[in-house]
Amino acid sequence: MLKAIRHFFLVTAILTGVLPPLTVVAQSTRARGIVTDSKTGEPIPFATVAFLNTPTSITTDFDGLYTLETRAAAREIGVVAAGYRSQTVAVTPGAFQTVNFKLESTDLELEKVVVVSDDSYERAIIARAVANREKNDPANIPRLACDLYTKTELDLSNFEQPLKNKHLKKNFGFVLDYVDTSSMTGKAYLPIMIAETASRYYQSAPPHLPMTREVIYANRISGVNDDTSISQFTGNLYVNINLYSNYIDLFDVHFASPLSSHGNLFYKYYLVDSLAVEGRKTYTIRFHPRSLSTPVFDGELQIDAEDYALRSAHVKMMKNLNVNWVRNLSFDLENTKVDNRYWFKRQEKMFADFSVVMNDSTKTMSFLGHRQVDYMNVELDGEFPPEVIGPERIERKVLVMDNDRKFDEAYWQAVRPYELSPHEQRIYQMVDSIKNVPLYRDIYTVVSMLLGGYYEMDKVAIGPYFKLVSFNRLEGLRLQFGGRTMANWNKRLRLTSYVAYGLKDKEWKGLGGVEYVLRKQPQRKLEAVAKHDVVQLGLSEGALTEGNLVSSVMSRGGNERLNRVNRFDLMYAADWRNGLEGRYGIRYQELFDSPYVPFILSDHSVTHDKLTSLTFSAEHRFSWDEIVTYGNFVKHRQYTPYPIVTVRATLGTKFGGDYAYTRLDGTVSYQLKIPPLGTSRILIEAGRIFGKVPYPMLKIHEGNGTYFYDETAFSCMNYYEFASDAWVSWRWEHDFKGIFLGSIPLMKRLKWREAVSFRGVYGTLEDKNNGSLPSSSAYLLFPEGMTSVEKPYLEAGVGIKNILRVFRVDAFWRLTHRDKVGADEIQNFTVNVGAELNF
Repeated sequence: MLKAIRHFFLVTAILTGVLPPLTVVAQSTRARGIVTDSKTGEPIPFATVAFLNTPTSITTDFDGLYTLETRAAAREIGVVAAGYRSQTVAVTPGAFQTVNFKLESTDLELEKVVVVSDDSYERAIIARAVANREKNDPANIPRLACDLYTKTELDLSNFEQPLKNKHLKKNFGFVLDYVDTSSMTGKAYLPIMIAETASRYYQSAPPHLPMTREVIYANRISGVNDDTSISQFTGNLYVNINLYSNYIDLFDVHFASPLSSHGNLFYKYYLVDSLAVEGRKTYTIRFHPRSLSTPVFDGELQIDAEDYALRSAHVKMMKNLNVNWVRNLSFDLENTKVDNRYWFKRQEKMFADFSVVMNDSTKTMSFLGHRQVDYMNVELDGEFPPEVIGPERIERKVLVMDNDRKFDEAYWQAVRPYELSPHEQRIYQMVDSIKNVPLYRDIYTVVSMLLGGYYEMDKVAIGPYFKLVSFNRLEGLRLQFGGRTMANWNKRLRLTSYVAYGLKDKEWKGLGGVEYVLRKQPQRKLEAVAKHDVVQLGLSEGALTEGNLVSSVMSRGGNERLNRVNRFDLMYAADWRNGLEGRYGIRYQELFDSPYVPFILSDHSVTHDKLTSLTFSAEHRFSWDEIVTYGNFVKHRQYTPYPIVTVRATLGTKFGGDYAYTRLDGTVSYQLKIPPLGTSRILIEAGRIFGKVPYPMLKIHEGNGTYFYDETAFSCMNYYEFASDAWVSWRWEHDFKGIFLGSIPLMKRLKWREAVSFRGVYGTLEDKNNGSLPSSSAYLLFPEGMTSVEKPYLEAGVGIKNILRVFRVDAFWRLTHRDKVGADEIQNFTVNVGAELNF
């Protein structure tokens, strides 16, 4: 009994911060296990597990499970639980171990008590934390700057079975010396990518201009080819976990926060302990989901009893949620009070287990992602440098400074908040060595080709492979071969070309393009493209392109309505500021008629063989607070919580062309997230054409000539069915994320997700442009079946997504214009199949 009491006070002293931590060691000590009753074998929740003589502790969850990790010196691990004798076990510093505890109940005789379930006290603490989150939220600090050190690691798990292959073992057997074990999964893993970033973080909030910015000064990556876009992802801002928000967006999944205004709807709260941390009374509260109907977490919070601020959190994703590719997800947060004024971040850790197989299979390789961000040297009310807020500022969330300096190991030792062990330092050499294995390069090339469409060699890439063979009624069987240069050849100049030949029309086609990057960040780029090929008018931006094997196979008819074209484009693209992009171009085009799309003059007398046009265009895209990463030639738009507005102006001139006109149009796209009810995607487009033009220059509304799903087209509409010179269209789709199908017991395991959509367009035509009138004065008569859409075209659809976590099937009904016009068959009902990779 005396030993149990001694252990109890020892662990309590550690948790309350009475004992100082010992000397820091380099390699982390990791443990995981389960705490159970020695007699019944039942798990013991809310037991406190700690590395002795360190501040690192955690309470067990409802299954009695725990995980611990620390870089502080740890030689013992202990556990205490109400009604049980405490235990202490020796551990090996700097290694992983599984430590299970079987606790014996105390011999104390207690009078019979009646336990009443009442969490009103815990809910009162949470309510006060919610009420004070405006002042305690680190995002609301008026002005702040600090240094960041970010370490990102990607590991491979369940790799042992493939390495039993003699050929693989011969090539990769040396990596077995670098195997480690994850404290989260208890499985061996092999590091394959490590990145370190040193940066400076700035933020301002009202009364200042709201702004967050990270300036990356040094970055190094081992295991993959160094690329600017990857460098930006290894910064901090792309994973922003804020428990003060009602919902936390991780991998496009909206998890209900335990500090949500409506947290009581999602969680039950349990007061585990009241401790003194850094001299301040602190509540330890365990939270557990009430149900799994919406993405939720499980874990514990530490709430400061004076300010009701979040001091720390240990959070993990519940299993069996309708989340793809992520088997395990957890994160740890630690906040501290700065200058006795504001609560700000001290450290963030995140762990994710990605796998094709969602169960804990040991036969399928999976990827483990680790990310740790340390916040250091916090300054309040300081001055910001010019690149952040001065007249020469570049208004982007993440700025990678151009720096040719090669940062040596001494630099990284200076900026790291902790020292790497010799084992960890050798990992950098190992992951770089993997890239030099010929078999690895072959596998990397094949996977890259499947994902990107091009077979990449050292300086050129051949492809895209899905355009090598296709077919349509105009060209017959079409053969195409093309390629483009790689950044290894030139990081500023890229050449693109292809040649194609149709076995039926016996004509050669081709394209040649030049891109030159004047400046990468902010982007300034010149592009020139010359094309002699066939085009499909009325094709949406999201449709499969012409000459595509998939579009040929999945065609539902109408793929013969192609026009030959000679086209030359000269384009200048510029990022003027964060969220404002401009594209300015000149296009000369000769569009030829075909047997399937004749150009017939309005008097029916002759066939017009080609239309010549010269146009000048300007397009501006507005996207507030959008996350964008930059590669060598392309930029990748990630996400913005605000609507995206695009406006375009096109001027047609008779100086080099046959027609003078002006076209103004624009779009508004918006992802409206309504957790826990899902996400709506909204696209509204409107435009007007001033002047008299032949029908190929009108707005030919986007039909879908395939059975492939296209969210930017009308699924039941044919090509060349409707045209307008003034129009407005809308497309709305709502993804319920499985909220209904997930409530059906037999359907829940499939993890399907339901979606509904509604699309429509209304447009008008002036008589001078209406080639469908009996006595038309238009330049050209419309093709048979094409007309105006003054009576709105409407269609609705329902779909099931996430079939096998990849496919979707949607059914669409045409609500108006259901009667046959001309020779074309009307699709009053159709089914589309698509593929999506969503979390």
